[in-house]
Amino acid sequence: MGIIVGIDLGTTNSNIARLDDTGRPVMIENTNSSESPNITPSVVAFEGDNVLVGESAKEVAHLGPNGPVFQKWKLSMQDPQPITRAGVTKTPIELSSLVLKELVSAAKQKTGQNVDSAVITIPAKFEEEARRNTITAGEAIGLTIKDIINEPTAALLYYSLSHQIVGKVIVFDFGGGTLDVTAAEVHGQDIRVICSNGDNIGGQNFDDALEALIVASFEKESGETFNSATHSLGASSETYKKRLSAKTEVQVQVTGGASGRTVLTVTRPEFEKATAMFLARASMLLENTMEEAKLTTGDVTDVYLVGGSTRMPMVVSLLTDFFKKAPVALVNPDEAVALGAALYAGLKAAPAHLNPAQRAAVKQVQLQEVANHYYGTISISELSGGIKALRVANVIPKNTPIPHTAEQTYFTAGDGQTAVHARVTQSATAEDDPDFVRIIWEGELGPLPEGRPAGQPILVTYSYDSNQVMHCIFTDVGTGISKEVDLSFADSETMNNGFSVE
Repeated sequence: MGIIVGIDLGTTNSNIARLDDTGRPVMIENTNSSESPNITPSVVAFEGDNVLVGESAKEVAHLGPNGPVFQKWKLSMQDPQPITRAGVTKTPIELSSLVLKELVSAAKQKTGQNVDSAVITIPAKFEEEARRNTITAGEAIGLTIKDIINEPTAALLYYSLSHQIVGKVIVFDFGGGTLDVTAAEVHGQDIRVICSNGDNIGGQNFDDALEALIVASFEKESGETFNSATHSLGASSETYKKRLSAKTEVQVQVTGGASGRTVLTVTRPEFEKATAMFLARASMLLENTMEEAKLTTGDVTDVYLVGGSTRMPMVVSLLTDFFKKAPVALVNPDEAVALGAALYAGLKAAPAHLNPAQRAAVKQVQLQEVANHYYGTISISELSGGIKALRVANVIPKNTPIPHTAEQTYFTAGDGQTAVHARVTQSATAEDDPDFVRIIWEGELGPLPEGRPAGQPILVTYSYDSNQVMHCIFTDVGTGISKEVDLSFADSETMNNGFSVE
């Protein structure tokens, strides 16, 4: 019998954890990552027939921009079109599978045991396609995916296990490519998520902004145009960013071109000014989350930091100013998500797969998640003046505690109607205009009997499970004819559109 693990499949870095024999979540080292054994860079590179993953791939990435090196593809998991680098083409799903394979291989090498199943974490803002594609990436290497879990929720699980938490809290999860803000009410191991929101900003945005700042400073001082083919930085912008988190200014070296070597000074205030737009977006996300959760800053007991980007002093200052209290980093922010995923993996495992200590550790955990989007259908509605138009009806509202099942009845629109055009919609806000929602599945219910008058009832049943995956059943009440769609396994070619009664 193999082990069950929790995996943080991150935008810039990934890691893996498990429950030890005492039931405590522990990191599994990747012996191929000498610099930070608990962290595997989410980088894949190709050298002839060789596939490099992790630290070795990241080293190749520094050699130049022209090699087949893949990074930051996680942000494309929603619509995983193939990516081509120097003649090599891969999809984000395939690249994710390679990182997962590296993590699983490292776990086997370290523990001497096979990995049977896993829980994989995802950003809270991920929509259905991205969630399904993450599951597919794990299944492609033979993993049984017990569940997926939102990254901030996983981190909060570990925080609540390792520290006594009571009250309403905010989890600020700021990683390499995404920012998630989650509000929750916690009483020890009893966790109730109130709401989550996210944005596609992360450490990479700050790296890019810092590099642009350095290039602009170099061009102003030297009078030269910076060209990546002839100029290079003495270290990566990510490295300089980390140094600016520890110091108020850093010396930056630019080599190449007519100058040969130029040394610049970049200050923390300059860096903060260059990235102010991203902090403004983070502040807006905080405000939206507090409003949705119906919380004031005085209601919040603590703010917990997750993700490597929270190490920047400007982020800590933002949160301190917003909540009028300093945020808390009780554990390594790079490891909290994987450790929480390992705990959740134990919670999802069959009791026979756990020893008595592990069963006792997870038995005390009570987790209540919420739907992170609105899910609805499109139907014909009569507006004022008798005008008929297509409108979105939200069947499961955002922030509904899950698992949850909801039913609504609609009616056929015309005499003799022999089919119902069905669509499932998803949106981040409550919308009634079909132009402002995402259609995640569509198909037809039918054939239905001919000759029936309009107004035949069609029962729509939506079930949103704890894995945050939608299941739908559309039933013609009069005949019992139904169509069932499990959106976690639906044919990928049909997943671009979805459910309504017209």
